[in-house]
Amino acid sequence: MFGVDKYSLISFAPSVAVIVVCVALVFVGVSVLKKVMVQDAEKAAARDAE
Repeated sequence: MFGVDKYSLISFAPSVAVIVVCVALVFVGVSVLKKVMVQDAEKAAARDAE
């Protein structure tokens, strides 16, 4: 049977935490990248309008 005890959680919990942090960083990075791309496009459009 599959049982979860304290000793199995010692290695399982940090592994899950690392995976959650990695996925969260991907979403944060994508949102920051989108914002930077919009700012860069606005600067390029303003430069081309001159």
